[in-house]
Amino acid sequence: MFILPGFLSIKALAAALTLISTVLTAPLPMDRNQELIGKITMQAMEIMDVMELKEEELRLIRNLLGIRPLALEECKSESFSPVACYSQFSNGLKSMHSLLSSAHLYTEVDLTDLLYDLLEFISNVEEMMTAQGIPIDTHVPKKLPNGITEFQEKAGIFLILHDLCNAFNVFQKGLAAQWQ
Repeated sequence: MFILPGFLSIKALAAALTLISTVLTAPLPMDRNQELIGKITMQAMEIMDVMELKEEELRLIRNLLGIRPLALEECKSESFSPVACYSQFSNGLKSMHSLLSSAHLYTEVDLTDLLYDLLEFISNVEEMMTAQGIPIDTHVPKKLPNGITEFQEKAGIFLILHDLCNAFNVFQKGLAAQWQ
């Protein structure tokens, strides 16, 4: 399997999943979502493992498709704000879901289960945000550009899934830092 420098390997993602499982006693009750996070992460890793892509291809495709890693500065900062972090995380998950939902050319893998689980997780996060009085921003769905090739879409899916796994990791590390 190919690993782009700065990208997590499957082993690193598995370690992140372990961290997620142990950290989910955060300010908002996330324990009911442990299974979903694990399921989404494992599905993403399995799909990425099937895709054999080269470093140069991924770098070019990221720029071509305008796929940017999630902005989770509020989850990383020393002045961690649950309101800002959860808002960034929720908005980022919605963007990833809408981008993945717009993929239709690359049919070698089925994203249906992953999309369903991700949507359920987003709903759970928003439910927790509402319970804690954290406002939910209006989201404008994003789509992969029209006119892309099947290969470009495949690489885009890989990048989105990689960013999704990293987002779970960053989010959980931010929450964990609050409880140390």
